[in-house]
Amino acid sequence: MGHMLPGDYLKTFFYLNFIYSPRRSLRRATSAFYRMDHVYEILKEARGNYKGSFSILEFGVADGYAFTKKLYATRYLGMADQVIVHGFDTFEGMPETSDQRDRGGVVGGDWHAGQFHGSYEALDAYCRDKYLNYSLHKGLFEHTITPQFLEHLGEQRPILVWIDCDYYSSARAVMERIWRHLPTGCVIYFDEYEFNFGSRLTGEARLVHEINQGLLGDDVELVLDRELSWDLHRCYRFINLAAENPLELRHPPVPASYVRRRTNDSPLP
Repeated sequence: MGHMLPGDYLKTFFYLNFIYSPRRSLRRATSAFYRMDHVYEILKEARGNYKGSFSILEFGVADGYAFTKKLYATRYLGMADQVIVHGFDTFEGMPETSDQRDRGGVVGGDWHAGQFHGSYEALDAYCRDKYLNYSLHKGLFEHTITPQFLEHLGEQRPILVWIDCDYYSSARAVMERIWRHLPTGCVIYFDEYEFNFGSRLTGEARLVHEINQGLLGDDVELVLDRELSWDLHRCYRFINLAAENPLELRHPPVPASYVRRRTNDSPLP
């Protein structure tokens, strides 16, 4: 087609509209990240692999769009009596911030105070009519993540921590309070990881970088789960070698008596 079309303008028009745009649309349609996909994967993993009861923690609930979808996922998979979903928010919208690590690098890229305002009463009424396995915590994170709440996590081990509080300062406040109560294998989802293009200087990307540089100790790491994250950097496995409350497998992955028997010497199984 490049040889057949006369002039650079027509060649460029053809390329952008009949090659680039369809190819980009197809790529997005087949491999774009949708943030609810991994919720079902994590729940099924917990149901099939681990013993006990579990919890999902969401920080930054706003109107409850993602919160109620998580609740429905537990019902759909028959896990409503096994998983409790906790939601944390002031329900007054984004607070003021003077922390430069919360700031966008592009003019107009910042959040503003009051943005993402929600209604605690309306969300609670909606959930109360449909679900039993939830708890809403209204207020600042430093006030609602109480010692009593953290103690309950020993019985309901977190399998997913959903961080959608946008600011670096808020996300750090959450992680500094809960990390000792998270088991290895728990998934940490950062909704705004791509803020400022995923720069490690600001936002949630900075927090991931700092944790992996020792912020929470030498035994703690966040490992990107590429299968859950697809082509982004949103889903991480929390690793704590000194975790006090680890997840417990239902069955050992390989029986103690298992030995792979010889068949042949080729690369074939």
